[in-house]
This record gives sequence, structure tokens and C-alpha cells, in this order.
Amino acid sequence: GFAELIKISTCAHLDTFNLLDKYGEQLISTGFGRRDGAPQEVRDAADKINRNGIHEMLKLETPNLHEIGLDRVIAYGHTWSPLHELIPDPPLRHGHAISIDMAYSATLANMRGILSDEEHKRLLNLFSRVGLSMDDDQFTEDILDQATKAILKTRDGKLRAAVPSPLGSCVFLNDVEASEMNAALKKHKEIMKSYPRQGKGLEAHVDSSDTGYTVNNKQVESSNVTNSASKSVINDDVKDGVHPAGKKTAEKMASGPEGVNGVSNPTTNGATSLGQGGECC
Repeated sequence: GFAELIKISTCAHLDTFNLLDKYGEQLISTGFGRRDGAPQEVRDAADKINRNGIHEMLKLETPNLHEIGLDRVIAYGHTWSPLHELIPDPPLRHGHAISIDMAYSATLANMRGILSDEEHKRLLNLFSRVGLSMDDDQFTEDILDQATKAILKTRDGKLRAAVPSPLGSCVFLNDVEASEMNAALKKHKEIMKSYPRQGKGLEAHVDSSDTGYTVNNKQVESSNVTNSASKSVINDDVKDGVHPAGKKTAEKMASGPEGVNGVSNPTTNGATSLGQGGECC
């Protein structure tokens, strides 16, 4: 969520970016002003940030619901990340993948002279302060090349890389050669050496908390369970991987007229979901 808010504000709404920059750490620590004891000032800022972000997204995307227009402001951070997001094992969380893309894109824009040194540093500092990724060991020249070739196929042969220029607005780059991309990547990784964790994010990779898979109230990774049938997608009380009401619920909700194990489904009475006659239209 925070990464997406940086995305929309960096390229389309400077006032919102300024609020994110001002309250960044407090927004994280107070759950966007919703935790007990959070200052009203932070809560008000969070509400304004979210409203502005949603409104700006609607303004930009409502006229283009079928995505016929391919120069999309909200695609900032989504040029190289679609491929790179899935390369690490386990994969990167989406917000961290796009923040790497956004940070790298900002460095590319800075190299071109269309994003000032001051604004470039301000943006990178915000990513770092809130624990978002700006680099990854597997974000390499080879991955950059593969990701570029992949995105050209979905953008009608053009790169259409959205980059901030200046903060609060954006331009689209189409004429970026591989040599320039690689030079920007080299510069970006050099810059990352001066940041905490060399630009790596906090809790950047997917785990079971993203899926809700638990066994006996424990995340799957922390147990020795190997049977996939023992997983429960509901964070609920289960015993030996089985919810006590599971069998009865399954029998009751069976969709076929014969039910389960010969038990008829009382909710259908032998009729299909299309209606009593079982016909459509």
C-alpha cells in the first residue's frame, strides 16, 4: 500500500508526496493513524493521503478502463518489476518489487537530467526510511534485459517507462538503449552502498502471512507438515489440520443433486444452480 501511494504521488500529486515524506515513519508505526494513541495530526494526514491517492487514481484510469491508452502514469514502477518480482525464491512482495523499479527509474531519470539531484535523493530517502526495497542482488543486467523484452510485448513495441520529472509529474521514456539502462543500473547499485542494508527492504519477501495458510494456529513454514491437505486458509482453530465443521459443511453445500456420499443437498433439492428447470435464458 505505501509503495503504491508513493507511486501515484511521485508522478501525479506532489501534495500527497509531501505528506508521505513528512509523516512517513509515523504512518508506519501508527498503522496510518489507526492505532491507539496515534496523534490526530497523523490520522488526518493519513486520511488525506488515502483520499487523494484514490481520487488521483480514478481521475487517471477511469477514462482508460480498457487500457487502450498505453502511456499510463500509474505504470510507474511497473516496467521491469513484473518479471523481477518473481525471480527471487521466495518472490518479492509486490510493493517491494515496484519500489525497486521506481527507485531505479528515478536514477535513470536523474542520469538523463530530467530529475534533479535533490528530488532524486529525497525520493530514495523516503523509500529507505519506510523500509521499502530499492535494490536486490538478483536485479541484474540480464534480468533488466529480459524484463525489457517482456514489457515491449505488452506495450505495443514501446518502452513507455514512466519516470518522475519533476516530482509530482512524469514523462514517458521510449528511447532508452540497453547500454543506458545498464549504466543507470551500475550507478544505482553504487548509490545503494550508502543506504542502510545496501538498499534492501524490510520483510521484502512473501511468506505464509500473505496467504493465511496456518496449521494449528501456526504458519506453515514453522511446522513440519508436508501434506497439503493439512493446510487451512482460514486463521481459525483447527485440529490436526482439520476444521471440526469441515465435513458437515462440505456435505451441506454440495452443488450436485446427489450431494456427497449419497446425502442430498437441502439447498438445491435436486435443481441446478440455473433454476428449477435447469435451463438458461
